[in-house]
Amino acid sequence: MSLGFRFFKDDLCDLCGLCFERCPVLELPAAEAKQDIKALIGGKTDASLAYQRCTTCYTCDLICPVQSNPYELVLERWNEEHQSRGMSAIAKLVFPNETANMWASVRTLMPEDELSLMRSWQKNVKHPRKVMLLTGFYTNLVPFIAITSLIEELKPAISGFEGFWGCAGDAYKLGIMSQAEMIGKMLHDKFAEMGVGKLYCLMGAEAMMLSDVLPNRFGVDFSFCDPEPLDYWILDRLKSDKIKIKRKLNKKVTVHDSCLSKYKGGKLQDVIRETMKYIGCEIVEMEHNRESALCCGWAATIPALHSDIAGNPLHTLLYLLHSLYLRLQEAEATGAEAMVVNCHACYLFLSLIKVLTNSKVDIYLSLELVQMAAGEVPVRRNEKRAWDMMAVVSNLLFRWLFFPKERRRFFPKPVKMEPIPPISSADARRLRFFGKIYHSVLVQNRPVRKLLGAIVKSLINWYQDILRRRQREILSVAARL
Repeated sequence: MSLGFRFFKDDLCDLCGLCFERCPVLELPAAEAKQDIKALIGGKTDASLAYQRCTTCYTCDLICPVQSNPYELVLERWNEEHQSRGMSAIAKLVFPNETANMWASVRTLMPEDELSLMRSWQKNVKHPRKVMLLTGFYTNLVPFIAITSLIEELKPAISGFEGFWGCAGDAYKLGIMSQAEMIGKMLHDKFAEMGVGKLYCLMGAEAMMLSDVLPNRFGVDFSFCDPEPLDYWILDRLKSDKIKIKRKLNKKVTVHDSCLSKYKGGKLQDVIRETMKYIGCEIVEMEHNRESALCCGWAATIPALHSDIAGNPLHTLLYLLHSLYLRLQEAEATGAEAMVVNCHACYLFLSLIKVLTNSKVDIYLSLELVQMAAGEVPVRRNEKRAWDMMAVVSNLLFRWLFFPKERRRFFPKPVKMEPIPPISSADARRLRFFGKIYHSVLVQNRPVRKLLGAIVKSLINWYQDILRRRQREILSVAARL
């Protein structure tokens, strides 16, 4: 890794181990936490649980008493592997310039009203605008969320498409630092060219990338367009009575704090909670919240790319389900009716584990609850889209099993601001076939859903035992160093 991307400060780190001792995923005993950070600094990744379990929740950076940035040390080690060996083949799913990526795949199953929205958003990118509402990487998997009168005055300003690369969020979390920097510079030039003076982000996570990570890590300054989450704008409209509350919701909810909501002093977390209280929700907190909040589970696919069985999509899927279920269980334990999220990736993948385990906890975007309080019925397609994602996963497994070339590691292509490539006709046929099955009465009936929930939970428990055994092995290796 070039010195320009050395964000971990080894001159400050005193090996206290507090980062991994208080990590909400690892929660290691003090002695083992010290061993882990020492192994990671020494490049002994086979002896580091953090290397193989980090879900990029960012908590360790906030915990570190000397601000040495241990999270960035994990990213550094991942980046070294990418540079030497390339990426695991299944990572192509989150690269918008690769065929059969997640966005192209999901579009095959989307209704026309959502496709039409995204076409208009991409068209708007070509035109100058003082105010811009950026759609977001994962917004384009759930574009129906923008079908609301609450943002009517901003609708002409909605712009963006997958070629904006999620404001480098995925690249940074994967540890691909050169790509993250390249995306930041590309967006800076694009927003300046468009004359954007105020930038709202439908995805709060992307606002954090633009206002914190890209400026502070890569020196790409977006202060000229003052990026902030749409959630701030919504709360301001509520307080000024421009969004009128017609009924208090009287719902008991728990708030899922996404990983990037921890940036900028956690202001986004405060805004979401204030919004929920304003519309009449009672908030009950999960065991891990705010600074120590668990990742939703989606980012758990990242360390699965670096473990001893990296590249196996079944392993990746099980680690994903295991991590998603940890978060869902915390929500269930609160007794809340619903889990409130502000990140569209969290929204989709927590909806996925909700339907797969047949949980009674509903998953809502904060915007949807505001719609309900304002007397509007939100377009709720999150559970349908979760089953669409199962079709995408099924197609991924099919490709991996029957086409050996789909298992080869790859080096990411250069970043470009261009439309996503179309998927093949064979992939489209398989996706529609899997989609029909998941949406049919064969799956969508009470006995099957109940049975499926029991099977998924059993698989997760079985996999949890495997993770415990693997953890003991890694700790044993670390103890011998």
